[in-house]
Amino acid sequence: MQIQNAINSIYEDQWAKIQINGQETNKIKITKGTRQGCPLSPLIFIMALEILLKAIKKDTNLQGIRLDKQDYKYRAFADDVICIIENPIQNTQKWILKIEEFGKVAGLKINKEKTTILTKNMSKKRQKELHDTVGLETPSKIKYLGIWISAKNNQLLDLNYTRIWKEIKSDLEKWKYLNISLMGRIAVIKMNILPKLLYLFQNIPIIRSTKLFKDWQKEIMRFVWKNKKARIKYSTMISRKNKGGFDVPDLKLYHDACALCWLKDWIKLEKIKILNLEGHELRKVLFLPFIYLFIYLFIELHYMAV
Repeated sequence: MQIQNAINSIYEDQWAKIQINGQETNKIKITKGTRQGCPLSPLIFIMALEILLKAIKKDTNLQGIRLDKQDYKYRAFADDVICIIENPIQNTQKWILKIEEFGKVAGLKINKEKTTILTKNMSKKRQKELHDTVGLETPSKIKYLGIWISAKNNQLLDLNYTRIWKEIKSDLEKWKYLNISLMGRIAVIKMNILPKLLYLFQNIPIIRSTKLFKDWQKEIMRFVWKNKKARIKYSTMISRKNKGGFDVPDLKLYHDACALCWLKDWIKLEKIKILNLEGHELRKVLFLPFIYLFIYLFIELHYMAV
């Protein structure tokens, strides 16, 4: 009750102004929702969504996949939810009804325009049957938290790394004629290029070919030297500044470091459920296909219009 009273006090009298050409409008009263950028807003949403997730976990009629005596039914981050559903043609409608039942109380609804189904081990005919049954699209890939996911693991490299590098290469082509100093160009790589790749390195460190890193590094060095001959050795360029280098990011080193971060989790064994899922059947056959027929249901939740 105290938490509820505190939240009510914060949002009881909300107002905002709009700035147009340097001029501010009169106060506009906010009658629903929260102010844009309010740090409390996502926390409140997560608290509400946790009720739904616990209900899904306890409901024995909603079947996910079971590995090593543990059930995996969903993955959730804020308003982006992935449901893992076994026998989707028979069970998907049950999941949707469960979410809609929660929505009537919480004021949420499924945005069916953004909700898609990624199938695995399912023929085109059965995919069409699934689409006709639940009325949701069944694309060959979905994007979740900035990462493209497909039913086949061997497509992850092209869907994510190849795709993002095309964007990076296009940016480098646009920036190459800018009048920027050597250190400025290195800063551009650190601020604009490295974060895009680092996010993928941290989540899907799957690159095994050193040739790919060499090609990327060549493109970066061409940008740094304005397509001219390098005047400083490459080993010096990627060395740290306290060792006399210029601290140009070594992409392969970053990738390998991100992959090694998993070692900490395996040593500490604190995230048992995630580790069991990631390392399932590693002792027997690497990349053993799933026995169960299941789908990933990507759900986008939005507040219902009042």
